[in-house]
Amino acid sequence: MRKVLNIIILVTILSSCMVGPKYSRPPVDELNAYAGADSTSIQDSILFADSIARQDSIALNDSTALVGWIEIYKDPELKRLIQTVLSKNLDLLTAVARVEEARAQYGIAKSGLWPSFGYNISAGYNSIGDNAQDAGTGVNGAAFSGFATMSWELDLWGKLRHQKRSAWAQFLATNNNALAVKVSLIAETATLYFLLRDEDNRLEIAKNTVKSRTESLNTISERYSKGYVSELDQLQAQQQLALALAAVPASERRIVELQNALRLLTGQAPGTITRGQSIYEQDLPPAIPAGIPSELLLRRPDVIAAEQTLISQTEQIGVAVAMRFPSISLTGFLGAASTSLSTLVNPAALAVGITGNLLGPIFEFGKNKRRVEAQRYVTEQYSYQYQKTILNAFSEVDNSLAALHFYRQEHDAYLMALNAASKAIILTQARYDEGYTNYLELLNQQDNLFSAQINESATQTLQNIAIVNLFKALGGSW
Repeated sequence: MRKVLNIIILVTILSSCMVGPKYSRPPVDELNAYAGADSTSIQDSILFADSIARQDSIALNDSTALVGWIEIYKDPELKRLIQTVLSKNLDLLTAVARVEEARAQYGIAKSGLWPSFGYNISAGYNSIGDNAQDAGTGVNGAAFSGFATMSWELDLWGKLRHQKRSAWAQFLATNNNALAVKVSLIAETATLYFLLRDEDNRLEIAKNTVKSRTESLNTISERYSKGYVSELDQLQAQQQLALALAAVPASERRIVELQNALRLLTGQAPGTITRGQSIYEQDLPPAIPAGIPSELLLRRPDVIAAEQTLISQTEQIGVAVAMRFPSISLTGFLGAASTSLSTLVNPAALAVGITGNLLGPIFEFGKNKRRVEAQRYVTEQYSYQYQKTILNAFSEVDNSLAALHFYRQEHDAYLMALNAASKAIILTQARYDEGYTNYLELLNQQDNLFSAQINESATQTLQNIAIVNLFKALGGSW
């Protein structure tokens, strides 16, 4: 028995060897050229991301993980809507289920490193005819046995450890993919909500325009009946009113579509959405803190997920390499066997055994070599995708910052145009009433005012959405 134990200890020590490559992060030097980012802060962020990735667990459902959206969005109805989405959205629930599946797969891979124990209990009776018994060739009697069994594949080349590490990295990747879904859902909810409030504002503009143009048509119709203006003025006023009337159902249709889109995100049937603050009352951050781009890798779960997927695949190379070497497994049993239950516990019935098996390839026409090559090429693909994910992340941040900056400038310009159009319509209406200008000029000013109101509303909303996109680009906060 001591010899057996010595053999097991020796093989266990030898199993500390591991074949296959060690993971090395792909180069990201080109990211240092990004405006506003320095190499030191980028590398610090990467190292911090590594420390997060090595944690034993990540609280996907912990609301503090994405507390940024709570600080950014102040509208109580928008907050309530986001909370509903995070608790009932079917895509997110699916992503959470995938995380639990990955956690279970990691547990399976981890258990493969240890021996498996079982049992085997049997009882039987055999009897072959009397003639055979008389001839001395028959079998007649009972047999009882009970054994504890053990089987253990020794991880001599690190195959099982590579599988365990691959499963853990895949769990982290799946978890961060779920976090990315969470960030996207928050951003999509806020975007749809701001578009809905913009459409509400457009509907109000259209209704006010209908009201003012109805009054204008009534005035012109009265003047036409008295012969003060031509029929052309009346027809043009009718056209302007019809255009405003058409804008009302168009906005109402888009409102229904936006409400249903939000209801779908919350896992609910079509219906209405409770409104909160208007687009002008949204208390969003007026300025974005400096130095954010260098911390991007710390914020984005999709970047962490891409790297963990690459790490998982790198470990698969180690598995493929280890399969080129022989595997050693031990099987053993300990128990008793007897022809009678009464003697089954007798020391003479004790049975024990241990067997070592060596199994390995000799010649398989290059299959094992090609398996390693295939895994290396798959890893190369994931490496490129990881680098692309990082570049895409920085690009999205840059685009979001630029959009926020330029939409603010556009809104200022359209606000100036709206103020001018509001004054111009008053002056033109007075000039028309006094007969100093024709109706065509008044029509132009009415069109200018309507367009200015719509453009000002749209750019105000686009500013809000630009902040949403920046929130998403930064991984959920800043």
